[in-house]
Amino acid sequence: MNTISLKKIISIVEYGKYSLPILNWVIRILDKKNHLNLYIESLKAKWENKHNLAIKYANIIISTTTTTTILKELARFEKIKILIILDKKDYAKKEYFYLKKNFSFIPEYARNLILPGLKHLCSIYKDDLGDINICSNKYNESYVQMALLKYSEARKFRDEKKYDEAYKQAIEGYILAKKFPHPTIMCSGLNNAAWWLRNVDKKKALYVANLLEYYLGYYFEDLPKMYNQFDTIFEIYFMNNNIRIFEITDIIYKLHNKYSDFKIGDKFNKFIFSDNIKTYELTKNLNNFISKKIKKECYHSSKKSSELRKIIDDYNLSFNSNYPFAINNEIYKIYIKNNFNSNIAKFKTTVRSKIPKLFFSTYSSLIEKPYFAKSRILKLIFEGNKDKIIKYFSSNYEKMYFFNLMLSNFQEENLIDNFYNNSHLTEDFLPDEVSLFYVSRKKLIFNLLKNAKNFKEFILNYFELNEEEMRTFDMFLRNCVRYDIKWPITPYPKGKVRDFAIKYGLGQKRVALGYYSFEDNERLFLDSIIEKFL
Repeated sequence: MNTISLKKIISIVEYGKYSLPILNWVIRILDKKNHLNLYIESLKAKWENKHNLAIKYANIIISTTTTTTILKELARFEKIKILIILDKKDYAKKEYFYLKKNFSFIPEYARNLILPGLKHLCSIYKDDLGDINICSNKYNESYVQMALLKYSEARKFRDEKKYDEAYKQAIEGYILAKKFPHPTIMCSGLNNAAWWLRNVDKKKALYVANLLEYYLGYYFEDLPKMYNQFDTIFEIYFMNNNIRIFEITDIIYKLHNKYSDFKIGDKFNKFIFSDNIKTYELTKNLNNFISKKIKKECYHSSKKSSELRKIIDDYNLSFNSNYPFAINNEIYKIYIKNNFNSNIAKFKTTVRSKIPKLFFSTYSSLIEKPYFAKSRILKLIFEGNKDKIIKYFSSNYEKMYFFNLMLSNFQEENLIDNFYNNSHLTEDFLPDEVSLFYVSRKKLIFNLLKNAKNFKEFILNYFELNEEEMRTFDMFLRNCVRYDIKWPITPYPKGKVRDFAIKYGLGQKRVALGYYSFEDNERLFLDSIIEKFL
């Protein structure tokens, strides 16, 4: 099969959509009519929700493959899953019995992709697996498939309303999926665990929601498909009176503004931060709140920001999800400013040569770029005068928040350790400064730049890009690191892409992974951006 073994491809596609850069690299050397190529195209179409196209490719493989049972039955399995999604269970049932009949002819290394789904199909059709052995040693060595079985057990406990047990099974499934790793399955487990547990142990659910937020930033770019996960995080932050609900709401609103199919409800309106309000309308809700606190009626139609600050200070108020917007908005301002003041000391001990990379990794992590006067900020960052930089970022809340994000250093291991030692969860491990979504995106870029060369030229070229070019280039840089695991096949770049990797010291394998995470037509645009750096 054009020098790429089917066994290697199967070990790659077990990663799901996370395998996309490797598959895009492989597909270049396959004949378009090759059945392996058609199988990869079917998977890609499924991941893009192009279900009819995915079924078309699967049908071609099923009807014309004569040399191998493996590809035919793998294609049939994908077809069954899509038919169930499309609520065509009778058609799927027919294919299911073909699959079950031919299962014994499939080599053991390929069965790992099918067994959990086959077990699920048996439950749908109230069938019996018969003499199919689902407990082989090799099967039990597959972390992904073991994770899926844990999730199956978790759903049973959920249906029995045994939510604590459901949570434990889901977390065990997440831990197995992380060992692989399989980001989609990891986040599915965390999302379910947090949601099922929220009404039983909201504090424990908060730990899970924090880690889920971190992984959404670390692993995913197709964020419009992640509404359910963002909504879970929002609800759990709301229940826990967690002030970072402002940040998750800000991300949700930015996605809503950017993608027309990212629909949101009115519940988020109360947590849209506004840093320039000096005077608030005295709504009935705000009036009642203030009157209860100060024990007297308010007769004005508005309240100044300074007046609300005094009430917050006098009564030592901290964030509460049910407080009026005006009170929480002012509390959040105080929160940003306090964090900024705390981070000044940390910044003063930061090695000067590290500042440009911290700045760039933060800037490139954001969904919407803040307005910085390009010449002014770059001059400050490269000169490294810390007092001037502090003064610059102290001028408004947007800049202070940026500064806080720049200095953040949260480690996911803190939360993961708590899952392994489930007996006791402590407040010390809860992040309390900035959005973990942005922290993880920042971490990707910072790791890429650790050994970067010609960095000043790199950053100057970056700031010559337009908005669309920046957005694509940011994604490319993040993908260079997020896909960097030990794959059965190692891709390497060619031509100008290789020249780019060498010139800036970013690592050829990483740059290849970032490059092939884009489709053919997208790579043409990326090529034009990369040329600007050479």
